[in-house]
Amino acid sequence: MRLLAEECGLSVATVSRALRGSPLVTARTRKLVEAAAHHLGYEFNPYVGQLMSSFRRSQGETMQGNLAFIWCDVWMGREDSQFGVMRGHALRRAAELGYSVSEFTLLDHTPTAMVRMLSSRGIRGVLILSPAGSAGKSHLRLNLEDFACVSIGWSLYSPAFHRVRFDHFQATRLAIHHAKRRFGGRIAVLVDFRYDQRSDRSCRAAFLSHHPDGPAAAAGLIFDVAGLDVKKLRRAYEDGKFAGLIVLSRSGLPPGFFDWFPHENMVYLDDDGDTPSFGRVDLRYDLLGRWSVDHLVGTIQRHETGEPAVPMTIFVPPRWMAGNR
Repeated sequence: MRLLAEECGLSVATVSRALRGSPLVTARTRKLVEAAAHHLGYEFNPYVGQLMSSFRRSQGETMQGNLAFIWCDVWMGREDSQFGVMRGHALRRAAELGYSVSEFTLLDHTPTAMVRMLSSRGIRGVLILSPAGSAGKSHLRLNLEDFACVSIGWSLYSPAFHRVRFDHFQATRLAIHHAKRRFGGRIAVLVDFRYDQRSDRSCRAAFLSHHPDGPAAAAGLIFDVAGLDVKKLRRAYEDGKFAGLIVLSRSGLPPGFFDWFPHENMVYLDDDGDTPSFGRVDLRYDLLGRWSVDHLVGTIQRHETGEPAVPMTIFVPPRWMAGNR
């Protein structure tokens, strides 16, 4: 591999990632490495790669097998993003359990080519984070009937694999519980049906059932980002109908929102913690990564493959974090 790296003018680590199909390597670099490997007659043996990678990481622990992580895009590799945190914890958990990991993105391979690579590398289980479609759901056109599979989140509607997801119902309930200590019943929520239909319904249901003034009052305090009437929202605030506002994240707020609404009255359900606010609910990206791998390994140990007859969902419990007002 060192000769191959010298031929390409790249580091050994980059060449290794390219041969393993890592999403951290661009398609152009991957093609360069593959062409050079063909020219030199180099053949990558995935089983040797798995063995050596596992040996180096675990320092002699028994290797249980190889997993595949299929991400929606290369930005999953950014360690400074929340999903980067999830990915990092998933990789560490896999290593702790004795599994090596091959990473792929949905954009870099055709469905047929990806399934062929999974089979050739001896993959036993597949962890999937698929992108949400325009209606908050997506469909994966991969034939994964020979692999143990777990998906992350609600966005993957079909196939219906086992899944691990955030608990937006409990997150909203937790936000209301803390917000009412300061704002009483004057709490509104800004939802976004386009984000994820099931998460949106969970937020609405929790808001209606746990609002301090009851469901009738709560129904008039639900605002939707899609088709939002900003003047109506502002008028409701200035008329004293609400003081605290629960939102999914700052990205869903209309332009100029903080010209009239105070930062310290915000409650976020999905924020990195750097935004000034009354508080936020930590959805636990760290646990999402670790528990997803645990769920996948359990599926492997039960010898389940493909789409299960009864998909099982594990909810990650949220926690409250005081804001940096």
